[in-house]
Amino acid sequence: MVKFEAEKGQHYIALTLRYGSLISTLVMALGLSVLLARAAVLFFSPSAAAGEFWVKHVRGAALAVMQGGILLLLLTPIFRILVASVSFALQRDRKYVLIALGVLLVVLLSIGFSFKA
Repeated sequence: MVKFEAEKGQHYIALTLRYGSLISTLVMALGLSVLLARAAVLFFSPSAAAGEFWVKHVRGAALAVMQGGILLLLLTPIFRILVASVSFALQRDRKYVLIALGVLLVVLLSIGFSFKA
């Protein structure tokens, strides 16, 4: 059986953080570019009333995309904890698996309680 090395686990954790922040930044930039492009259409629109109608609806979609990017950025540490848990499990380190799952439980409970308030 192939042994899972700690360095490999740390590499996957680093990749999770790197790509999580990169993807969330790209999603937020996409939403911002759509928002700015639609605002430019409104500014140069010969018919302001028709332009305002479409821009308001597309602006809502652009803001939703930007909020999705922010959500991805907020979920990145949770993905990191999950990757660490799997990494520790593959190393057969039960103590750190339990610690990582405990941290995940605390994070999820705090998120859940924040919605109740």
